[in-house]
Amino acid sequence: MHFNSQSQSWESSSRQRAEEIIYWLRDYAQRRINSRLMDERRCITPHIVLDFGKKGLLGMLVPQSSGGLGLTYRDMFQIVEQLAAIDLNLASFVGVNNALGVYPILKYATPEIKETYLKNLAEGRDLAAFAITEPCAGSNPRAIKAEAHADGNDGWLLSGTKIWSGSASWSTMINTFAHVIDEQGESLGVTAFTIPENAPGLRQGAEAPTMGMRGMVQNTVHLEQVKANRENVLGEIGSGFAVAQDAMQLGRLGIAVMCIGGMKRCAQLMLRYATRRSIGMERLIHQQITLQRLSDLTAAIGAVECLVNTITTPLDEGKSVPPEAYLVTKIIAPELMWQAADNLVQLLGGRGYIESNIAPQIFRDARLFRIFEGPTETLQMHLGLLALYHTSQLCSSLKEFLGATAISDKLQHTAEYCASYLKNQNLSRSNNKKLSKILSQKLGDVAAWGFVLACIQKSYQNQPSNQLKLIEQWGQQNFQAKIANAMNNNLSAEIVVDTNQVENLINQYAEMIGNVEQTMAGEQDKLDEYLCNNA
Repeated sequence: MHFNSQSQSWESSSRQRAEEIIYWLRDYAQRRINSRLMDERRCITPHIVLDFGKKGLLGMLVPQSSGGLGLTYRDMFQIVEQLAAIDLNLASFVGVNNALGVYPILKYATPEIKETYLKNLAEGRDLAAFAITEPCAGSNPRAIKAEAHADGNDGWLLSGTKIWSGSASWSTMINTFAHVIDEQGESLGVTAFTIPENAPGLRQGAEAPTMGMRGMVQNTVHLEQVKANRENVLGEIGSGFAVAQDAMQLGRLGIAVMCIGGMKRCAQLMLRYATRRSIGMERLIHQQITLQRLSDLTAAIGAVECLVNTITTPLDEGKSVPPEAYLVTKIIAPELMWQAADNLVQLLGGRGYIESNIAPQIFRDARLFRIFEGPTETLQMHLGLLALYHTSQLCSSLKEFLGATAISDKLQHTAEYCASYLKNQNLSRSNNKKLSKILSQKLGDVAAWGFVLACIQKSYQNQPSNQLKLIEQWGQQNFQAKIANAMNNNLSAEIVVDTNQVENLINQYAEMIGNVEQTMAGEQDKLDEYLCNNA
């Protein structure tokens, strides 16, 4: 009883702090944020970073005793949702710093690192970044080549190149990953390290001029014989991927939350325009296509809210969540957000193409979510392979975590059908592999929508409402449509032409349109040789 009382008190104070920050954000955004200006200048305005730090937005999960806000996951995500409705770029900056930067240090860093850096990170005096992606290791992090060689003094020397690291050049601490090689030349596995930005050999590289999220820097990080000691290790030697997965799962859940805020903003703008704009004698809001799109959008928002809430509740209770649930948030929410952004631009017509009308920036910023922390197709394939070859594992998650026996049975039936279909086609080895990938992609969609539907049904059981009933019907339609797509009797016809045929066909286009690559010089950005230090 005493523990429950303490827990309830903590949750109540957390909720109060979160509500205060949300009210502050709404006022602050109107007075002190100019998203278009930051987008054009490709830089978050410095006073915003400072003010966010003062308010604790950059250390939301860190306990108050260590300088943070000490929020629950649910309360942190409510703040992120509000921020995403204001500016997706700012929400991403805050989300990356909390989930990928500070969280691994809070959970896995040594006492020495926490003592030195955690308070400043929590108070926004310092930032933290996450550097795992490499030129040849994007959606498959297991392909990373960075190495940490034993230096003979109980430490390591890190070498490698990391790319597209958010906020890295602004950060004090860089969380990075490398294969640890012992003094005998044996690999001890990929290990996570947190390295101070001023460590000798750590060099900040060029920024990438991104399509969207322009205010947040994405740059290369060069590791050139960077010294690391045992105190720089996050977690245990060889457990780097576990640390990375933990942080990225939280990040994926955060992306889904940002999508909720972004979709709600799209809905507001669409409704505002549709109720004011007339075509002929009729307002846009009365047209069937407008009503259908707004109806689908509100259902999508409600569905993702059910998904996020169903995961966040056990997180706050200290219970485990199956990894597949995080995959589903990343597969579903960004696709729905992208559809919402596209429909916003389309509804606005020519006005949707004008930069000052908000929609273009939302459109560009939202595009990243389908790629960031795992492209949709890669995660669909991974989930689908689980459904095809490890059906019982996936079905157990549905039944044990969500109590969705009926949905689990439908998924199992669909997976068994696909496995039987694949076996009976008598295809060549290469075509069998292609068909297996097609089936996995489709099964991934079935599994993802099955999870979403199960979360909606669980939410409805806990708190029935007419709105949730409509959302459940919408989710059921999507789930059944994905099943029908996966159980198509003519799936083998979807096997495309082989690689050589595709290459030959496209290479022929050069005869029609040439193969132009612009080489005209742009701006001069190098220091004059008479001014160089080593001229």
